[in-house]
Amino acid sequence: MAIRGFCISISERLRSNQATTFAQWIGACNVMRNQKIGEYRELLADGKGSEIAQGYSHIKKSQGLEFLREVPVQLLRNAASAAFSDAEAARAGLRKFPKMKGRHKKRSVLLTCELFIIEPLGEHGSLLTIFDNATKKRQKLFSVKLPYIPEQLAKQFRISRQGARFYLSGSYDDGVMNTSNEALLRSYAHLSDEELLCNVTGIDRGVVRPIQTSDGLTITYSPEEAESLRRQVKKKAHYQRILARKKRLNGNKNRHKCETAKQRKLAAKIAKADAKMADVRKGFAHRASKQVVVAAKPIIGLEDLNLKGMTKRAKPKQEGRRFVKNNAHAKSGLNRSLLNVALGRLGDFIKYKAVDYGKATVEVWAAHSSMTHHVCGSRDTARPDQATLMCHHCGVEENAMKTRQRLSPSGR
Repeated sequence: MAIRGFCISISERLRSNQATTFAQWIGACNVMRNQKIGEYRELLADGKGSEIAQGYSHIKKSQGLEFLREVPVQLLRNAASAAFSDAEAARAGLRKFPKMKGRHKKRSVLLTCELFIIEPLGEHGSLLTIFDNATKKRQKLFSVKLPYIPEQLAKQFRISRQGARFYLSGSYDDGVMNTSNEALLRSYAHLSDEELLCNVTGIDRGVVRPIQTSDGLTITYSPEEAESLRRQVKKKAHYQRILARKKRLNGNKNRHKCETAKQRKLAAKIAKADAKMADVRKGFAHRASKQVVVAAKPIIGLEDLNLKGMTKRAKPKQEGRRFVKNNAHAKSGLNRSLLNVALGRLGDFIKYKAVDYGKATVEVWAAHSSMTHHVCGSRDTARPDQATLMCHHCGVEENAMKTRQRLSPSGR
């Protein structure tokens, strides 16, 4: 069966006391997580990796952390257990060592069955009720209707917070049996290279055209979406300038912190603009990914983009003792454009939706893909401008975004 996830915004449904409680839970669990990660780092630095454990009671007794005692122990246990699992996975070489999360990052709290109940609500829904603690005297804290029956829902939920926005997420079983991407790829392993290429749709993700396929499909932001993004970017920059001026005139001790009520209101307006831009980008990613998957051939080729490296800040250039221009302003603009089209999210959405339609995805080496002529396969090409690709081998001029995607041997 296919396990799927859902995430719904609950900010508008929360009363002030509910939002305060959830914020306290999330903050306390983040503190617990950071304390455990710091403890693990010290043990590893001292060569005492064998002493790493999930225990957390000693942290609650630490000076300055007494507020942790007011939070249900089940939440602290879950946070400590998650940090332990991440640290052990890093020691086994499965992932990077977990980083500490600051207050400005998206944070969350994991709720297990001790703190909620799920009741059937008709034939196609259920009611999730969250309690303030796990004792016999517990009180109802928050309830929300979910469009899934209790048997479909997993036994844990997560409440996350980004700024002033709260979200409830979880997973459910949709009852549909899907073939994995690996199994789909293996089913094409017997085909020759020519036959494989006839069944592949190459996807080029970019800034000017977020989606361009080798079949000629181009997907960009609609005029309404582009105008909404432009308006929110302008609004955010306006509020940022006002906030920076107020901090400077007020002589804030910490330029990153809002020290007055007016400053906090401006910060909230900036966060609201950011949230609206994120909603537009996410909506576009859902729409574009579905269009791509529906129109694509049985195999979808995606460039393996190093987005983290692509959006790094420009490094300072130094000649002797003097710094010289490094085009940092232009690089910052490019980084904003790359992040604005959410290329990574587009790729993730295409991958999971492709499985729903019985289509496989494979990541290919991105080098030279935009210089390879998709008609004859020659790299003897020229790019007189961003949109044009001229082939010296066959003499055909095409749009540069129509790239040819090749399956690597490992992709077969």
